[in-house]
Amino acid sequence: MRIDNFIFIKYIFLNILKPFLVISLVLTGIVWLSRSLKYIDLIINKGLSLSSYFWFISLIAPKILALLLPLISFVAVIYTYQKLKGESELLVIETFGLSKLFLMVPAIIFGGIVALFLLLIELYLSPNNYKIFKSFQSDLRNNFVMSTLEAGSFHNPIMGLTVYIDKTEKTGIVKNILIHDTRNKEIESTILAKHGILSNFENKTKVIVFDGTRYVYNYKNKKTSILNFSKYEFQIITEKKETIRFKQVEERSIKELFYPDTTINSKIRNEFLAEAHRRLSSPFLVLFMCALAAFSILFGEFKRKVLASKIILCSFIAVLVQAIYISSMNKLIFSIYTFLLPYISLMLLSCLPIIIIKYENIIISFLKRFKNEIKL
Repeated sequence: MRIDNFIFIKYIFLNILKPFLVISLVLTGIVWLSRSLKYIDLIINKGLSLSSYFWFISLIAPKILALLLPLISFVAVIYTYQKLKGESELLVIETFGLSKLFLMVPAIIFGGIVALFLLLIELYLSPNNYKIFKSFQSDLRNNFVMSTLEAGSFHNPIMGLTVYIDKTEKTGIVKNILIHDTRNKEIESTILAKHGILSNFENKTKVIVFDGTRYVYNYKNKKTSILNFSKYEFQIITEKKETIRFKQVEERSIKELFYPDTTINSKIRNEFLAEAHRRLSSPFLVLFMCALAAFSILFGEFKRKVLASKIILCSFIAVLVQAIYISSMNKLIFSIYTFLLPYISLMLLSCLPIIIIKYENIIISFLKRFKNEIKL
C-alpha cells in the first residue's frame, strides 16, 4: 500500500469520527436522561443535593454507552459512506485505482479502535462505576432519613422514637416539629420546635431545631426539667448492622466473574460466565457492525432505490444480530465446548461482508444468472 493511499484512509476515518461523536453524545444523553429520571426521588425523598445527584447518575453513563456503541458505530459508518457516495467522493477515490475492499479499510480500522475503547469500558470503567453506583444507592436506601416522613402524621421511624412534622418546605426546612424519645430507660424527652433543618448525610443522623422547648422527665426522681432554646441539635443514634450486599454481575470485575466463590450455585456461576464472555466478545460485535455498514453502501451499483433497500435490509440485520447476541449470551450454558461459540460466530460474521466485497463480481454475476434462470 502506497503512502498516498493513507490520505484517503485518514480522510474517510475523520469523516466517520465526526458523526460518531455527535450520535454518541446525543443518543447516550437521551437514554441516560430517561434512566436518570428513575432516581429523581433521591432528591425529593432523600434530600440528595443536585450536584450529588448528577454525580450519582453519571456513574451509569459508561454502562449505557457500552450497550449503544455497536449500533452507534453502525449508524456513523453507514451515514458517512452514504454521504461520500452521494457526493461522488468514493467514485473519485476509485478512479485512483483503489478497490472497494480498500474503501472498507477505514471502517475496519475505525471499528477496531472503537472495539478497544469498548473493551476498556467493559473491563474497567463500567464495572467499577456501577459498583460505586449500587453501593451508594444501597447506603442511601438504608440510611435513616427524616425527610421521608409524611407531613401531618405521627411516625415511628425507629423503635422508641415518635416524630411529628406539621409542614415540609421545598427548601428542606420543616415547620412545627415534635420529637418524643423513649429509647433511654432512665429519661423520657420531648422536643417541641417551630422549625428545623433535617441533616441526612452525617455519620450520625441529626435534626437541628430552632426556637423550641425540650421537656425531660427523669424516672428516678420523678421530676420534669424544661429547657427553652433558640437552637438545639438532636442526634439520632441507630445501631448499624454490618450487612454483606451480594454484588450484581454488572459490578463485578472480570476476575470475580471467572473465579467466583465456590459456594455459588451452578446457575449463578453460569450467569457470571455469560457476563464475562459478553464483555470480552462484545468488541467483535462492533467490528461486524462497521463492516456491515460499509458493505451496505459499497456493494453493487449506486442506484438510489436499491441503496435505500440495502440500507434498510442491513439495518434490520444489524439490530437482529445484536438482539440475538444479547439473548443468546443470557441463555447459553457455558462449558469448555461452548465458550468459544460467541467469539467464532462474531468473527465469521465480521469477515463475511469483507469476503463478499472481495468477490463482488463473481457473486453479482452468479445472482444475475440465477435471476435469469428463474425468469425462464
